[in-house]
Amino acid sequence: MDNLFLIQLISSFLVGGSLIAFLSFIAEKASEKVAGIIITLPSTIVISFFFIGWTLSPEKIAEIAPIVPIVGGATMIFATTYLYLSKIKLKKPYSIALCLIGSLFIWFAFAIPIGLLKISNLAISLTGYIILLSIAYYFLTIRPKKKSTHVILKYSTGQKISRAIFVGFIIALTVFLAKTLGAFWGGVFSAFPAVFLSTLVILHWHYDSSFLFKIWKTSPLGSIMFIVYPLTAMHTFPAFGIVLGTIISYLISMVIFLLITKVQTKKNTY
Repeated sequence: MDNLFLIQLISSFLVGGSLIAFLSFIAEKASEKVAGIIITLPSTIVISFFFIGWTLSPEKIAEIAPIVPIVGGATMIFATTYLYLSKIKLKKPYSIALCLIGSLFIWFAFAIPIGLLKISNLAISLTGYIILLSIAYYFLTIRPKKKSTHVILKYSTGQKISRAIFVGFIIALTVFLAKTLGAFWGGVFSAFPAVFLSTLVILHWHYDSSFLFKIWKTSPLGSIMFIVYPLTAMHTFPAFGIVLGTIISYLISMVIFLLITKVQTKKNTY
């Protein structure tokens, strides 16, 4: 491993962890009506794409971006699986363990075949995303009859640090896989549900299953970010490089995020 690659891995870990710490701070200030959307903000994928582009080339992002939507759909199924397993009455540690094992099994059951088959066709990826999102939308948004409350998310300092470390590790692993196994696998793992997983575990430890459903009720709507950022990045990275490509793609994603948040806020006022 050369010194530059080591620097890239360490940088991806630190930058990724810092971004997650910042998003945790933002989530604390938001009500649960929009918290589920904030959770889906592009974070892991943003840092992963930046460092994959730095480690390999900006052009590689155009190659791997089409895979992200379908893997993002698998991430929504991951969340759906976790929430429904959390309804099983067990002691908290056993319940969390069951939810983690079951939901991660489901995610890898989707992600590994996608990686092995190298599904890079954008039309197939978008179709897969729509199908998986529709399933998640039904089970997370339509089926549960959960009324919104006014609970505010709170993370302790230890939780923020551990969450940042975990997500930073996943991002560094994504960059490592892109370098060693190929950019395609880096693209698959750039959509690994690191933020979902860490947030679910923390909230599950302190709250019941019903609360988790309330938080994740709006997440299918926010998951549109799984399409917006990668599809923007596949054009901006080759054209403008990793720095401007990241900035432009994220700005576009934030505009979409603000529009979605506005729609969701208006919806909850009626």
